[in-house]
Amino acid sequence: MMQPKLKLFMLGALVSLALAALACGPLGGQQATVQALAAQLDQTATALASTGSDAESMLATAQAQATQRSLDVTATQAAQQLQGEEAAAATAAAVQPIEAELVGYGVDPAQGHVQWIHPPIHIEVEGYQSVDYANNFIATVVSDFVISTDITWDTTTGLAGCGFVLRSDGNEEALNEYLVVISRGGNGTAYFVTQSRGAFFREQYLYPGGIDPQFDWRNGTTNRLAVVGRGNTFTVYTNGTRIGTITDNTYERGFVAMAALSESGRTVCDFNNSWLWLFD
Repeated sequence: MMQPKLKLFMLGALVSLALAALACGPLGGQQATVQALAAQLDQTATALASTGSDAESMLATAQAQATQRSLDVTATQAAQQLQGEEAAAATAAAVQPIEAELVGYGVDPAQGHVQWIHPPIHIEVEGYQSVDYANNFIATVVSDFVISTDITWDTTTGLAGCGFVLRSDGNEEALNEYLVVISRGGNGTAYFVTQSRGAFFREQYLYPGGIDPQFDWRNGTTNRLAVVGRGNTFTVYTNGTRIGTITDNTYERGFVAMAALSESGRTVCDFNNSWLWLFD
């Protein structure tokens, strides 16, 4: 015959499982589960009454422990749900200004999605035609996109600049990619460079200093740079002002990153409020 303590142990396990299932299960059917569990507990308590007060005490303890486990499960689920809701709200709050900015570029936010929002990043290069890149999400392969960032610069010469690498193949020995860089030269110049096998293959120029009334070419100032790339057409914006469109069909897809370009001397570029949005 099974000993009373063993019976109580099995009963405690049964109660734990039933109450945990009740806490995790759907709302429908909970009342029936409670009634069935209560009936079973009554029957077991009656059967064990002859074993004395110790058995009753152990049964009460088992019930209390099972109830606490159920409460713990319920509390954990509630906390997880709250965290999920808070995360969703934070994401929506972060995406909202991006969607508003997209509309300013003539892009319907419903046509794509935010791929990443980048933390602040600092790039510093020195020497003749030195280039450096940075992106915490470098594995993202881009075809049609919108990329935007705030650039704060400190450059030795006006020909140096800060901007983006676009549709790069990532071959550090012989890069094939686009570079879109704004510089202080000429009171503000934007370079659209097609780089082939590590060398500048084609350079095209735009002049935000003469179009964008907010553009500031001086050291220590901040300008926002954005590029909308669809197929072979790239539209460039500074501080929300469209400064021109470049057509180039050399590269269809590739990686993107923030970039600093030094003509000579030292170039410092700080990127903030950076994001990448992809067309679906």
